[in-house]
Amino acid sequence: MSGPGTQRGVALITALLVMALAVVAAVGMAMRGQADIRRTSAVFERDFSRQVALGAENMVLQLLERTKGPEELLWDTCRSPVLPFEVDGVKLEATLDDMRCRYNLNALAGAKETELADFARLVDRVAQESGVRMPPGAQLAMAVSDWMDTETDDPIYRLEEPPRVSGNRPMVSASELNSVAGMTAEAWQALAPYVTAYPGTASPIDLERSPELIQEVFADRQAGEDPPWYMRLQIVAQFANRRFYQCTLLDAPNGTVVLREQTACEP
Repeated sequence: MSGPGTQRGVALITALLVMALAVVAAVGMAMRGQADIRRTSAVFERDFSRQVALGAENMVLQLLERTKGPEELLWDTCRSPVLPFEVDGVKLEATLDDMRCRYNLNALAGAKETELADFARLVDRVAQESGVRMPPGAQLAMAVSDWMDTETDDPIYRLEEPPRVSGNRPMVSASELNSVAGMTAEAWQALAPYVTAYPGTASPIDLERSPELIQEVFADRQAGEDPPWYMRLQIVAQFANRRFYQCTLLDAPNGTVVLREQTACEP
């Protein structure tokens, strides 16, 4: 049996439920609105920082075009000091690395025995100095060469789970070394500071600025006439509380970009 009091109670409960649903909906809309604002802000910051970084990259390219070689740079090491500057409220830090201070892995593409032996010696020295367990240098040199050979199809990669194939092309970045048979993450971390990857099979070494280990391994290497000169530029842009990275491989004398990635540079 229901009376006026019961009906009023039901109406009150119904009103409270409607109000609760309205509050939940309003809170949900507000949270989605805040999330949309944050996403829009993050996209704006990323795009704006990228444009500023591209502007800084262009400035560095113009500087390098006017420079005849590493010997004209204002620093006497393989890596420049951190160059801080600010554009439109965005703080930037730029660092340049001379790739002549590293071994070009693409030199192993179709390499002769002497080239393979040079890289093998580098691997063995890094293993000895770092104490990291690495594949034997001669074995890794052949594996890298085979990885890039367009005429080979090493079955060792097809037998993996899941199956894969070798690169059959020059390396775009040195980190592709991780894909070569026998490599481990620890071996890569130890070897990474001494290797790079850029177009061509030449690998001139700067015997004045390079690390001591590189100088000793490649002491007899001749630079040759008009050797290639590549620089790696890392730009860190700080916008609000976020940091954005850009890593660019530059063909210094020709003022062109070889590779640009929206990430921090390799070791």
